[in-house]
Amino acid sequence: MKKAKLIIATAAFAALAGCLNPMMFKKGAYAIDDWETWTGWNDAYGSHEVTPDGVYYRLTERQDDTRDMSSDGYSPGLMLSRELMGQNWIVDLEADFKIPPGQVKRFSYGVWIGGDSVRPSIANPSATIKIVAQRQNGPKPSDDALLVFYLPGGKPFAAPRDAKVLRFARSGNVFSAAYAMNRKKFTPLFSVEAPAAADAPSQKFFIGGFAGGDPAGAYARLTSLRINGRETLR
Repeated sequence: MKKAKLIIATAAFAALAGCLNPMMFKKGAYAIDDWETWTGWNDAYGSHEVTPDGVYYRLTERQDDTRDMSSDGYSPGLMLSRELMGQNWIVDLEADFKIPPGQVKRFSYGVWIGGDSVRPSIANPSATIKIVAQRQNGPKPSDDALLVFYLPGGKPFAAPRDAKVLRFARSGNVFSAAYAMNRKKFTPLFSVEAPAAADAPSQKFFIGGFAGGDPAGAYARLTSLRINGRETLR
């Protein structure tokens, strides 16, 4: 009987091992087990890939991160998120973007504070506050931009497209955004107080996107995500 159990257990472990990505155990590789994955509509809009040089997020035609249901020919796309803890934190993101001109396409990323076990979309009404950065491009030269704002009610602030680090921070109920060109000297963009955030059960870093037409190979590559100074991608 014991031998039979051992054989069954060994077979079960072998089957599990076959499903595990060896990248999880490769020193220096990017982690994959800490991301929450909110799939796109019918699991067909947006995709991501973990490689030794970064976490790639790729767009699909007519995906829209401002929707939670399909309408007008657009559908919700893949969202990745990572839970943040406590009421005092600093999140530093370094990322590269390939966004060819053409129809409007963008990557949206930032912090989302709101309901528990809820898809962290830009349009989700359960959010208390969202601090959003959008790296975008489109048919006009002015479309090639990095805009940062808060919702509800905030106006967009332009940041340099080649900013090395984008920082999101929380201190109690005050949220802020800043950027740095060299990882050291940060330039503030804005800060906003959100008293209702004190009662929000969940807060996340997130990334999603929008593509009005063929994304033409557009991708975001996350190369570093530091939470309170600790690297979480490697």
